[in-house]
Amino acid sequence: MKTNTTAAEVLMITLVLAPLAYVALIWNELPTEIATHYTISGKPDGWMRKENAALFLGVLSVFLYLVLRYLPNIDPKGHLQTANFLKMRVLITLFFSAINGLVFYMAAHQSDKNKLISSLLALTALLIAGLGNYMTTVKPNYFVGIRTPWTLQSDAVWRKTHQMGGRWMVAGGLLSAVLVFVVPMPYTVGVVVGIILLSTIIPVVYSYIYFRQEKARQLS
Repeated sequence: MKTNTTAAEVLMITLVLAPLAYVALIWNELPTEIATHYTISGKPDGWMRKENAALFLGVLSVFLYLVLRYLPNIDPKGHLQTANFLKMRVLITLFFSAINGLVFYMAAHQSDKNKLISSLLALTALLIAGLGNYMTTVKPNYFVGIRTPWTLQSDAVWRKTHQMGGRWMVAGGLLSAVLVFVVPMPYTVGVVVGIILLSTIIPVVYSYIYFRQEKARQLS
């Protein structure tokens, strides 16, 4: 386990550093300002100087790695020291690195903003699907998972909610990743965000319903 953990940490550190190394390689090709925020219709409405964008990328990448690395140490339940959570960390780190690299690649090559939006949505959808795959077996904790008042109060509700919610996340994420390249751009963001929200809201509602059913069974 320790060897696997060490290899995973090395992999994640490499993933954190890879976009920074890539930015250094293409520095002279980058425009002075980079679009860093877009409206729901895909129109850029926020820019940063490339120096500030690179600095922000570095600080945020390191911060995210450290938060995920030491989160298990402050979990009161102590249920995050698992191979499952380690895989989730690798997936999140990979996603964040891919997003960073993509943004700077698109900026350097002056690519069509619609391609950037589609790619970002597809990556986000795949992240949701990947997390859903691991969510089905995540143990009760205060930081990761579908944390509602009802799942945190009952281990049985937690388990049932995450088994069902994980499947919804996988289905919603994969469906969204496909629809990104099928639905016309003016509607892509709304459709994808709608599906992702639905796949996260349904487990929350289910956790309440199952909790009430559990209470009813206990009283009968």
